[in-house]
Amino acid sequence: MDRPQKETLTIEFKGDRSPLKLDDLYQAIVAMANTDGGVIYLGIEDDGTVTGLHPQHSNIVEIAAKIQTHTHPSITPNLKIEKFDNKPVLVIEVISSRNLVMTSDGRYLRRRLKHDGLPEVVAMLPNEVIQRFASIQQFDPSSQVVEQVRSDVALNPLERERLRSMIQTYHGDSSLLSLSNDDLDKALELSHEYDGILYPTITGLLLIGHEQYIKKYVPGHEVLFQVLSGEDVLSNSPSMRGSLLSIFETVNVLFQSRVTESEIQVGLFRVPIPNYEKEAFREGFVNALVHRDYYRMGAIHVQLQKHNLIISNPGGFLEGVTPDNILTVAPSPRNRLLAEAVKRIGLAERTGRGVDKIYSSLLRSGHDIPDYSDSDNTRVVLRMSSAEVDKEFVRMLVVEEQKINQLMPINALIILNALKYERRLSLSDFAKRIQRRESEAKETVEWLVEIGMVEGIGNKAARRYMLSSNVYALSGNAAGYSRQRGLTTEEEIAQIKRVLNETSTITRAKVVEICSCSENHASYLLKTLADNGIIELVRHGRNTYYLKKTT
Repeated sequence: MDRPQKETLTIEFKGDRSPLKLDDLYQAIVAMANTDGGVIYLGIEDDGTVTGLHPQHSNIVEIAAKIQTHTHPSITPNLKIEKFDNKPVLVIEVISSRNLVMTSDGRYLRRRLKHDGLPEVVAMLPNEVIQRFASIQQFDPSSQVVEQVRSDVALNPLERERLRSMIQTYHGDSSLLSLSNDDLDKALELSHEYDGILYPTITGLLLIGHEQYIKKYVPGHEVLFQVLSGEDVLSNSPSMRGSLLSIFETVNVLFQSRVTESEIQVGLFRVPIPNYEKEAFREGFVNALVHRDYYRMGAIHVQLQKHNLIISNPGGFLEGVTPDNILTVAPSPRNRLLAEAVKRIGLAERTGRGVDKIYSSLLRSGHDIPDYSDSDNTRVVLRMSSAEVDKEFVRMLVVEEQKINQLMPINALIILNALKYERRLSLSDFAKRIQRRESEAKETVEWLVEIGMVEGIGNKAARRYMLSSNVYALSGNAAGYSRQRGLTTEEEIAQIKRVLNETSTITRAKVVEICSCSENHASYLLKTLADNGIIELVRHGRNTYYLKKTT
């Protein structure tokens, strides 16, 4: 096991020369369980110096029992003793808990990074307890009832009419339109009735509340819209803190004013290509409104830059969601009631797969895939390309979709986009990009082979894929196909035989050089020659080469 060199949010060093008071250890474990999990090294000082485990703490069965006794709900970490610099260290692996954990004396703790980048353990404030419950989906902040003010005072009749209008505009749940105002509020759970009086929920306030009550009871709510050119601010709209529905319409108008479209001709049809993708923006912005952490102060930022459209919102991804699984993880809204209401209004994707729509609409309009890599545990950042789009790629997609009489599936779009940039890729490469198993990647890419958009090169483990000659022809780049296609397997083997006739020996590195292929493919070619009795494997220490067989 490699020893980490410094502490992070998920790595903690604890010196044990004194020895360490176990209360300090319990607190560190609880804080780690209430954050992102991680590993505690008992026997390493804060500066990374290994001083070793105190003999008093060498009984890991006893330590495990004490940890269970002094945490609630009980934590059962994985404990083992490792040797670093020839000294024993107790390694304690802590999993991020699906429950809120406290010490046996009633303290809720969490980890955070200080300004110098080093971690510390701090007490959880009441709003942070709520945030954690929401993150692990044991609490829905948007369903909370505000009993300090009645619905007829806090909710705005004009915003309710806006809601009805948006249901019609965005093809929402039309059954809601026939309901009375009170019944509409109850159906969407904008209000709850206690003792004959209706009180608003947080969802009700956010969707149709008067701004003064939104500011009072949801003080973290704020949206900012900016247009930037490098460091210069071209447009900086006033802070928006009213209802989500009014903000959505306002920001949509501001966004649409910055959208320009070019066109390509495909047969008899003109296909518009926007600089900023409208459908992707709508899904991304609605996601930010619905999934942000309303107990955390900070604004949702929408920034239009020359080459990027960036939407960021306070509150990191929920437990279990990362940029590496965002395409496949089950939908899990932080504000469940708000998300359901927005779906019924028609603003959000009803299946909960809005991210799929962002990917599909961007790729289909010639933009690159969305980028979530700047997100962290406090903020989700969605970056969408607004740079010059690939019009020939769009033309090719439109032509092929007309041929197969259906829209290209999202996995196929991602694979085609990857091949556009990286030319030759394997099944494992595709699996990473579509965030699925290799078997699913194979199913998609072989379908693309069947319809003539992709070609396979090589066999078994050495098989690679590239865009087909048809695709290169559609883009007017037949020469590019020839360069990327390279030699056939038969031509590669012929090349190797010519070298063998001259030198009688060959190495894998030499095959990579003369065939311009990967090491895996070179190994495949050499194995093929060996299986056919043309060469034999010779080993000398670390050096391995193949010798031409004599007949």
